[in-house]
This record gives sequence, structure tokens and C-alpha cells, in this order.
Amino acid sequence: MSHPPQQPPSGQYMPNGRPRPGAGSAGGSPSGPSQPRYVDYGNPRAYDTSVRPASGLTAARYAPARIRQPDQEQPPSAWTTTQARRAQEVSQSANKVPVTTVVSWIVAAMLGILLIVILGLFFLGFVISSSSSPIWWPVTAFLALISLIVIIGIMILADRWDPQPIPLLIVAVLWGAAVGAGLSYLLNTANSILTFWVTGSEAAANFVGPVISAPLVEETTKGLGLLLLMLLGRRYFNGPLDGLIYGTLIGGGFAFTENILYYTRALEGAGEVGLLINVVMRGVLNIFGHAIYTSLTGITVGFVVRKWGTVMGLLAFIPALIPGMLLHALWNLGATLFSGIIALLVMYALEALISLAWLILIAILVWDESRLTRVRLGDYANHGWLTHEEVDMLGTWKGRREGKRWANQLGAKPLMKKFIRESADLASVRQRLLADGANPKVVALESDLLRRLTTNRQALLARAGHTGS
Repeated sequence: MSHPPQQPPSGQYMPNGRPRPGAGSAGGSPSGPSQPRYVDYGNPRAYDTSVRPASGLTAARYAPARIRQPDQEQPPSAWTTTQARRAQEVSQSANKVPVTTVVSWIVAAMLGILLIVILGLFFLGFVISSSSSPIWWPVTAFLALISLIVIIGIMILADRWDPQPIPLLIVAVLWGAAVGAGLSYLLNTANSILTFWVTGSEAAANFVGPVISAPLVEETTKGLGLLLLMLLGRRYFNGPLDGLIYGTLIGGGFAFTENILYYTRALEGAGEVGLLINVVMRGVLNIFGHAIYTSLTGITVGFVVRKWGTVMGLLAFIPALIPGMLLHALWNLGATLFSGIIALLVMYALEALISLAWLILIAILVWDESRLTRVRLGDYANHGWLTHEEVDMLGTWKGRREGKRWANQLGAKPLMKKFIRESADLASVRQRLLADGANPKVVALESDLLRRLTTNRQALLARAGHTGS
């Protein structure tokens, strides 16, 4: 039977679990490590839960997660000391392949097969019903792929601070391209047929389909992929930036399949000129449309998950769909009601402003993610697991560059990259423990990351000592 974590003496910790300046060592002994120097890293309340319900579905399931003191005092930073220092060799256990990675690759393979089937059906339909040469179908697929590559490239840049696992990113793209697009096509078609059957009006069906059915159905089917990713890789879904990245890739995958369909229809209806106009309007001027809609859902769910935990993130899913649905509906409404050149120019000018604001938001969320890493690693430094110089190195872009440059001189750049990557993972795990409480599995993960962090820094010290001796 597991026991609740031992609470520190009253008055030694601030409400967020950080030690007060000058507080004694929590649970330490006269022979234990000395109290580390306390540094305030900003406003941790911006990332912590201030109030949790005492009961009910949204109450914290586990007790608050405290940071334990290290067993021994940590040596100085490897990259700030010039003394020749030997570190004791620490045995490294073989890293097991995470279950999440295996399951993610299996899901990605299944979605890939489904996408091949869907595109194969589109191709057969094109060959059977179109008088155009079959060679045009791969051309439309290639043109749609260009837009997807641009979106993926932007997300790779946005994901540099704490990269997400590649299989989860692939699952996101394939969910949008296969499940999101396939389900939406079937449901939107059914809703348009039902509307025509009920009203007998083709105009009503043409209005309900894009303005009502499409936003509701498409944002829901795409959004379900976010829930899958959160449940599949909760360890990596820890904030609004993570939600934006996954949501954007889902939306980009959806647009890829949808653009193939629209480009093919434009080719059949208006030839090469119609295809070119469609590519410019959908693949260039409105390239971020679906990516923005679904990313808004991801940002909302990610913020709630980071602030109030997994259960609240699941409950926030329906409200989180609303911003993307409204923006999607407004765009389709404008495209349905207005067809003049002036109206189109106004619509695409607004779309450009929205896209610019979205790109600025990405930059803000990347900055916010780096600040969160610094705050959470600062908690560990205040408990003696790291030095504050290391927090500055691990929690800023400049510090990371300098750290890798220093390690490269020692031939230890891969080790430094591992140290940086696992420290960012540790910061995310600490944030999850604050949101969800001391879940035993997550506590065990934190302990494993702390062991690896200690091993990495000792290895860096050993390398520095060997080089300096």
C-alpha cells in the first residue's frame, strides 16, 4: 500500500511547494546537504493551480507533489568551474522503449493504411467520372502536399524548445488527413442530403453544408484527434504550445486531403486555369485556415491541462471547439454570401491579419514554454538538484547555445543535448505533478528523470575534469 508523500515542516514552504528564503532543509540531517540558495524565478502562480475543488469530478485525485531533497549536495556546474574534478562513474541502466512510442507507431501505421485507402477511392472516382487524364490526380496531390510541408516546417521550428515525439506528430498529421477528412466528408454529405430531403431546397442544402455542418462536423472530428493524442501521450501534452503544435498538424493533414478533392473538382470544372486559381486561393492565401481552427482547440485544451490537470482538459474539450467553429463558420459564411472581387479582397486581407496574429501567438507560446522550463527547473535548483547557473543554461536559448558550444569543445555535445532535452522533460513532468497531484506513475517518472539528470551532470563533470587534468 502506497503512503502519501511526507510533508515538510509547516512554514518552510511557500504555497506552491517552493522553499522560503532562509528556510531549513526539509527532511535533512546534520550530515545531509546544506540548504541551497533560494532564487525567485518569476511568477510561478502563472503556471500553478491556485484553487482546486475539495470534492467532485474535478477535484485533485492525488495529494500535492513536493520536491524531495537530493541525497547529497550537488557539485558546482560543470561549465562554470575551471578546477579539474573527477566524478564517480554512475552505472546507466539501458533505456527501455516507451510503451507510448510503440503504440504511437502502431496507430500511425493504421492511420497511414486508412489514408491510402481513402486516397485510392478518390483516385478511382476521379478516373471513372472525369474526362481529364489520370496524370492530373498525382499533380493535385503534389500541389496539396506543398502546403502541408510548409505547415509542418513551421511546426518543426515552433517545436524546437521541447520537441514532441516523432510518432505522435505523424499520428496528428495522419488523423487529420484520414479520419478527420474521411469522416467529415461522409457526415457533411449526409447532412446536405438530409437538408435537401427535409426542405426540398438546393439553396438551403448549399447553405447548411458549408456554414453549419462543416464547422460543427470538421472541428469535432479534427478535435477528437487531440483527445487521442492527449490520452496516448499525456506525458508530452503539457501546455498550450503542445496543443497548438498537435492541432496545427491535424488541421494541416485535414487540409491536405480536402485540397486534393477541391483541386480535382476545380480541374474537372474549369480546367488548368480553375486548378491554378484554386491552388492560389486555398493553398497559398488560405494555407493556414484549418490549421488555425484546430490549433485554437489545442491551445485551449493545452492551457487547461497545464493549469488544472487531465480531467479538466477532457471536460474542456467541447468549449474548446467553439473558437475554431466560429472562425470556420464566419469564413464559410463570407465565401457563401459574397462572391465579388472586393468582398474576396476584404476576406483574404482579414485572413492575412489572422494568420499574422497566429504566427505572433506561436512566438509568444514558445517564449512562454521557455519561461515555464526556467521556473520549474528553478524549483529543483531551490531544492539543491541543480545550480542556478545550470537553470540559466538549460532555461534560455542563449544559455543552451553556450552550453552546447562549451560541451562541443570537450567532445560532449551529444551528452549536453541529452541533458538539455531531459531537463525540459523534467520541467514538464513537474508541471504535470502540480496540475494532477502526486500520481505514483508520474512521481516514478520524475524520480527516473532526476536520476538521469544527476547522471548526465556527473558525466559532464567527469569529462570536464578529464579534459582539465
